[in-house]
Amino acid sequence: MSENKAMLVLAEDNPGDVFLVRRALDSERIAYDLTVAKDGEEAINLVAEAEKGGRKIDLLMVDLDLPKRDGAEVLMRLRQNKELTSVPVILLTSSDSPHDRKRCLELGANQFFRKPSDLHRYMEIGKIVRDLLERSAQ
Repeated sequence: MSENKAMLVLAEDNPGDVFLVRRALDSERIAYDLTVAKDGEEAINLVAEAEKGGRKIDLLMVDLDLPKRDGAEVLMRLRQNKELTSVPVILLTSSDSPHDRKRCLELGANQFFRKPSDLHRYMEIGKIVRDLLERSAQ
């Protein structure tokens, strides 16, 4: 993590979910800088910047169902680069499909987080981020 702040990228097109993720991170007192990509194309561009050494990514959270390019494509692009294979990835989704879960884990996601309908359960994403950041720092 640079300057004691985690550099996080969130690929999410729903402003309400972006708000909830920020709230969950704040509730865990995580020091972070968050860049939000509103579609898969923006997320892939951020990954390309990281590949060139221009933008550091400590953790990527990506919605599976994004406009332009889906979360699986973003994950594949990240995992294609040897320099970025250690970046933890959380797939966020409204899907409850075992097929989606299996596919994303096979592509290299560290966590598959089903977006819950209740606020308390949504806040669990902050704990997951904290845990993945701590594990990747070791």
